[in-house]
Amino acid sequence: DQLKAAKNAKSGTESKVSKARGLGSGLRGVFGGKPSTSTPSATVGVVSDISSDVKGPFNAYRETVIYTTYELGMGRVEYLKGNLDEAKKHFQNVLDATVGGLPLVGKLGQTRRYRTAARTSLGDVAFRKGQYAEAAKFYDAAAKGAREDNRLDLMWPAQRGTGKSLWSQAASEKDQKKAARLREESLTSYRQALDTIEAVREGSLRADEARTSFLATTEDVFKEASSALAEMALAGPSSAAPGTSNAPATTPPLEGQALDYAAEALSVIERGRARSLLDMLSESGAEITEGVPADLLRQKQENQKRQQEIAALMTGVNLGGEGPKKSLEELQAELDQLQNDYDSIENQIRSASPRYAALTASKPLTLEDIRQQVLDDDTALLEYTLGDERSYLFAVTRAGLTLSRLPGRAQIEQQAMAFRQQIIPATLRRSLTDLVSASAEPQRGLTLSGGGTAADPAAVSAYAGVANALYKTVIEPAAPLFKNSRLLVVADGALNYVPFQALVAAAPPAGADFSTLPYLLKTNDTLFAPSASVVAAIRQQRASSGGSNAGGMLIVADPVFNASDARARGAKTVAQQTDGEAARGLSFDSALADVSDSEKPNGAPAATGAQRGVLVRLAGTRTEAQQIAKFATAAGRKADVWLSTTSCTSPRTGF
Repeated sequence: DQLKAAKNAKSGTESKVSKARGLGSGLRGVFGGKPSTSTPSATVGVVSDISSDVKGPFNAYRETVIYTTYELGMGRVEYLKGNLDEAKKHFQNVLDATVGGLPLVGKLGQTRRYRTAARTSLGDVAFRKGQYAEAAKFYDAAAKGAREDNRLDLMWPAQRGTGKSLWSQAASEKDQKKAARLREESLTSYRQALDTIEAVREGSLRADEARTSFLATTEDVFKEASSALAEMALAGPSSAAPGTSNAPATTPPLEGQALDYAAEALSVIERGRARSLLDMLSESGAEITEGVPADLLRQKQENQKRQQEIAALMTGVNLGGEGPKKSLEELQAELDQLQNDYDSIENQIRSASPRYAALTASKPLTLEDIRQQVLDDDTALLEYTLGDERSYLFAVTRAGLTLSRLPGRAQIEQQAMAFRQQIIPATLRRSLTDLVSASAEPQRGLTLSGGGTAADPAAVSAYAGVANALYKTVIEPAAPLFKNSRLLVVADGALNYVPFQALVAAAPPAGADFSTLPYLLKTNDTLFAPSASVVAAIRQQRASSGGSNAGGMLIVADPVFNASDARARGAKTVAQQTDGEAARGLSFDSALADVSDSEKPNGAPAATGAQRGVLVRLAGTRTEAQQIAKFATAAGRKADVWLSTTSCTSPRTGF
């Protein structure tokens, strides 16, 4: 009888929706991308009819969830297609359905969340239309709703939206006092968004949230906030409209309020860049539950399981067994209490496990922390952040900080690509399939200007031109500050693939060859790091380990690529190999074949046998590894060098 009643209720509801709104056809058209033809004014009445006609509030709630999910999804589709008016209709339908005459359904968690998402989405539409004041109102309402529901995962997008709306509104405001107030309010909203993101990251996650996807969607918040702060620092007290210029600019060593803005911008960049990497480094292979009572861990697991069960009951996902024995209000109250209990359990776990607390609450560095914990008197930090319209370079020493506005990401990427293409001149490039025989050339490498052969002047000139152009864009603005210091480079985007040491600091003299170019490495030692905070974290880990592994390094060089290599004669036959060893060999052969085939024209047959490329021995890397080991030993550091065939094929190497 219950199943029959549910079917009848569903049939009646679908009939009413089809007649009044065309919702049935809309749902059937989701995968076809057909938009709803409903109007915002009809939404409340239809959903109210559903609520009154369906036997029981559960079905009303589920039908509302289905409808709002569809409308919200279609709105995002239209938004991404650039159809802002159509997108606005869908989002307004969601908002009208969730704030209308539904005294029960409108108070439930999922409905409240859709209401917040609709307001944020309407703010997105208004922002895209340049209606910044209206956008800010929608974002504020969304943030307020998320705050009341304690939904941090929905709060930070709204706070970020308020920040960007107020910043854009200030740029077009003629009243300078009002513009200054809007900019400060924008910064406040960005700071709130960043704090909310940190609160989510620290562990207060609900059963329906995913930390991985959350972290993957917050990068823009850090970039926008740091850009706004950087523009405030670059503008200085004399500028009336920070953030309205994309022209390159560099400050002298900053002081006063400008320094405060720049320091905060750098800290925000560190927070965004270091956060996910610090989490991965800290949690990979770490037993974070060490010292935590088993009862707490059991409570946490049971709490999450029950949250998921309630969510399934409320939305009708759990189709088997008896129906819910509690009302919607009772289930929602239980869910709210479970979420509060979950936060309490997390706090208890942090208190019981100092290691867990350290992993989840590690703090990225401030400007003063960077100077004291990362830099010395002879080292300068060059930290980059690339943006669509403008990029920034923070140059930091113990004595000062300069800030440079650089071109947008596209121009820097273009220069970086041009530089990389000239690292190996076109006349000296060889594809993998050209190396068809190890006997044809027992060594491989480049002889750019040695061996008694003069370098091609055109190749030298082409290389020097692009290398100097990139140097002028990304290094030269900070050169007066760092001079001959060691450089610690924290790159971003395409700059991660640029060997900074090979950049050319000045135009070469006539007749110069590759060996006489004024490379950056001739004046500045250059090191690279994913962030300054990671450098400090690694140093702290070494210090906490008592220095047992401090300064150690592993060097793997001169690998065996081919069975014909003399060093492989003592290797096992195919029959003698373990399954793991055989699998590694097949994987290497497959990868080599893929590269060889990828260099063939479209439609050409796959390479087989001798047609495939042969990776020739890198004997020069053996010499390099041995020299590195000597330097390390002389400096009192331990170097573990793997060169022998047995080392290279050891199970612990994974080769």
